[in-house]
Amino acid sequence: MPTNAATVPGLASRPHLGGIESLRAYAACAIVIFHVIHLTGTPLPHSLEFMKWYFGFGVPLFFVVSAFSLAYGYEGRLGAPADVWKFYLRRVFRIAPLFYAMVAYNLLTVGNTSSLGARVGEIAANLAFVFNLFPDLVEGISPASWSIGVEMVFYAIFPLVLMAVRGPVSAAIGTVAATVAAVLFALRMDLLGDVPGAFIQHGFLFNLPYFGFGLLAYFSYRHMSPRLGGAALVAAVAGLLVLYGMAVWPTPLMPGRIGNTVFQALWGAPFALLCLAMAQNPPAILSNRVTRFLGKISFSLYLTHPYVISALTGVGAYASINTLPGGSGVRFPVAVLVTLAVLTPLSWGLYRLIEEPGMNLGRRIGQRTTARPEAGPQPGAETA
Repeated sequence: MPTNAATVPGLASRPHLGGIESLRAYAACAIVIFHVIHLTGTPLPHSLEFMKWYFGFGVPLFFVVSAFSLAYGYEGRLGAPADVWKFYLRRVFRIAPLFYAMVAYNLLTVGNTSSLGARVGEIAANLAFVFNLFPDLVEGISPASWSIGVEMVFYAIFPLVLMAVRGPVSAAIGTVAATVAAVLFALRMDLLGDVPGAFIQHGFLFNLPYFGFGLLAYFSYRHMSPRLGGAALVAAVAGLLVLYGMAVWPTPLMPGRIGNTVFQALWGAPFALLCLAMAQNPPAILSNRVTRFLGKISFSLYLTHPYVISALTGVGAYASINTLPGGSGVRFPVAVLVTLAVLTPLSWGLYRLIEEPGMNLGRRIGQRTTARPEAGPQPGAETA
């Protein structure tokens, strides 16, 4: 077992994992590109058609990275009620300020304000982060916020999960159990018949295996030699190619609801390998100042990108881009670059104005309301 500080639980300080932060950048940018493809009418080069169908897996990548980061930041630090209380405070203040701002913006500008009275229950469910539990509310008020509902349920049970999962074996067992739970949930929802499809795909249980893979990645990382980082990266790429091959194979290799659920859950495996590779010694081409910066502001990138795409559509930006000479090979990358050019400074501003103060406030409240001092910086969990 490696003896560097990053792998030993209980130390006061655990080094920041720049490679893991970079993975958040890739997840957020994949989702941005996915929605540029689907929402703007910009033509996609045939060679990049896979983005249209598979860049949506940026959200599951977020889930895997989130579980890895939380385990890295909090293993050995949730042994007392005061520690658990501080964990919940920091999670709420990490997510709530920007999320509430986006909900308010949607209600006041995009939604019909005259109907707010009729939406009291929906608004309350969003403010309490329980909207993922209701079939008709699972998408959330703010576009793309369904994943926040999934994350918050995982945060709620995380201290208990960390008590049960103590190593690679228990993490592997938990991941298998989570996959079985996802299958049973999907089958049960199918039997009910009138459940919205989004409630299945975006339900907590359906996405639970990804968190299992993230925990498996973390506990494997603690027992892994740093020299195996490159092998993990190669294995991750190979795994992604295998899953892509399964998806495009003329005859479905895993047909039916059970096969589809298991197939989607399996994407967590190469994502877990990516966490292993990027937590060790990630190559500079994959983890650098740009990717770490985008990873730091990835939450704002994710929550605000639907509004930026909508605004750019409204002013005719994509319509103008689609008149450029050169066809899809020019128009698509220009559309993505223009979107990121607007989105990135906006997200940086929101990170500084809303996210960062929210995290600092949560930390101060935790220090004031508990007698025990903070265990030390937890950079792995702070940006989860």
